Amino acid sequence: MNFDDQTWLDALAGRDTAPSAIAREALALRAALRNGEPSVITHPPDQAREDALIARAVSEGVIAGHARPRRWPGWQLPLAASVLLAVGAGVFMQLQPPAPIERGDEEVIVHLVAADPAALKRDILAELRAAGVSATGYEALGVHGIDADLPMPLTPAVIRVLAARGIAEPRDGVLRIEIRGSR
Repeated sequence: MNFDDQTWLDALAGRDTAPSAIAREALALRAALRNGEPSVITHPPDQAREDALIARAVSEGVIAGHARPRRWPGWQLPLAASVLLAVGAGVFMQLQPPAPIERGDEEVIVHLVAADPAALKRDILAELRAAGVSATGYEALGVHGIDADLPMPLTPAVIRVLAARGIAEPRDGVLRIEIRGSR
């Protein structure tokens, strides 16, 4: 803030200042505000100065021509914000690393061979369910399968079912069995 601004603010606040044109202007404004006067201009406006200021603002790109600054219609600002948000979300999504694709690990699938794969699947499902396991059977492309989530730690009943079928205990509690027919 420069000296003239401080002098003007001090005079407007009613503090003692050195007599000057700036102080007189602030004191006139203070008096007008206290008296409720509609105008405190004590000298005619300098039209040449106003024209010079407008021309400078136009040349520096602050305003366009002699037009007043235009206001955006009420619907354009929310639209612009929505577009900006959508573009930002798209960019953010592009910057995220792709989600890892997990495929079944062939090493954890138990492969069995039977003369009647469907019957073996039914028997193992019944044994697992009797041991309290939620298991699902399926058939795809001629292969019968079982998917089961085993309780961790394994219960003695589940351990007996797995041991009776020669199936190793899974490390993560996920049991996947594929049964193919013998030829």
